[in-house]
Amino acid sequence: MRETVLGVAVVTLILGVAIGRATERARRSYKDWDTARTTTTKARQIVFSESRRAGASVLLFGAILATIFFGAMNWPG
Repeated sequence: MRETVLGVAVVTLILGVAIGRATERARRSYKDWDTARTTTTKARQIVFSESRRAGASVLLFGAILATIFFGAMNWPG
């Protein structure tokens, strides 16, 4: 009788550890996925923000260069 109870306790302990590890791994994976999703969204926002900033810079410098170029062409002399 004692051996049976000890056997059930050992099997329960092994199954509990296995199930606990599996659920912890799933919880960690979900948490990592949630973090990665948030990070990816933030990175995407940063990329779009930097792209808009770069585009505005290109337009600004292009306008300045065009003004200088066309001003130089009409320069008297």
